[in-house]
Amino acid sequence: MRIGFLGRCLSHGGGIGRYARSLLDALARVSTDELVLLCNRPPAAPPANVRVVCRERSGVASILAWEQLEVPRIARAEGLDLLYSPDFVVPAAWRGPAVVTVHDVSYALLRRFAGLRAMLYYGAFARGSAKRAGRVLTVSEFSKRAICRLFDLAPGKVAVARPAADAIFRVREQGEVRRSCEELRLAGGYVLYVGLLGGWKNLARLLRAFAGARGIGAAELVLAGKSCADTPGILREAARLGLGQRLRVLQDVPDAALPLLYNGARAFVFPSLYEGFGLPPIEAMACGVPVICSNAGALPETTAGAAWLVDPRDTEALSRAIETVLGDDALRKRMIGAGLRRAAQLSWEACARTVLRVFHEVGS
Repeated sequence: MRIGFLGRCLSHGGGIGRYARSLLDALARVSTDELVLLCNRPPAAPPANVRVVCRERSGVASILAWEQLEVPRIARAEGLDLLYSPDFVVPAAWRGPAVVTVHDVSYALLRRFAGLRAMLYYGAFARGSAKRAGRVLTVSEFSKRAICRLFDLAPGKVAVARPAADAIFRVREQGEVRRSCEELRLAGGYVLYVGLLGGWKNLARLLRAFAGARGIGAAELVLAGKSCADTPGILREAARLGLGQRLRVLQDVPDAALPLLYNGARAFVFPSLYEGFGLPPIEAMACGVPVICSNAGALPETTAGAAWLVDPRDTEALSRAIETVLGDDALRKRMIGAGLRRAAQLSWEACARTVLRVFHEVGS
């Protein structure tokens, strides 16, 4: 079978871009089908056994025209048996078999955080794509229920293929971690958050919880991720709380440096108000870091009993969790072990095999 992989999101930062890149690599490892990557900019280091068809386009209007009008023509010219989109949208003009991954429905449920461009784009195309596709893939049972409810889909049309931490996320040698911390001018034992620097990630409450935590000495809070429209407000809240040098904000951390950043943390905190899966807690677990995260969205399912779960709207509970995890070495050891076991239960190869099974069900 000739499978087209729509690669518009490959160059994106954040979870969806990482998902698409990791899934493409895993499909290339486990599939005997011919994979054809359709993209609007040259991909970085695509798998050697993936054929790349690139039509360079930039700008919102040009990329949208490429996706909706050019991609179906290219797919027909390439003789594709199936077109797959890892990012919510299948071109409306494509009439062949299709599969789409819908990660969550945050764009519809969290409108004040989602951003106008995301609401317009996904609002215009995601539901129709899910209706037209032969099957819909998603990343958790939580997201499956939300998608079926919002898009009015039968549960049998939606399959769950859980992502995993990439192989680079693992416990590293302490000397290497120490050198990385020195390069970033970080003292050991910091509390870490990784993800979007705003939106529904609940960072203002994390700042307040960290500022109110007792008995944690001069521990630093490190926020690492991509800035957004909410980031200046987060920084103003940090200034109001007087966190000063105890807060470090690291924007656009390179992938190669991220595992070492995880490894240097004494605890990882992820207080998000909503997640369709939530990959950073699993990455932290794979690096041997105890995880405190919210009990919202898919996060209880994702962490599967290996994290300390808190109500994301309860600042005092979040403070107590930080205090306890940083101060109790025996608890930290138990949490690290549970996290490593949970991370090992997930793999990109297993995810790719589930995805391939769906491809063959739709394309056969």
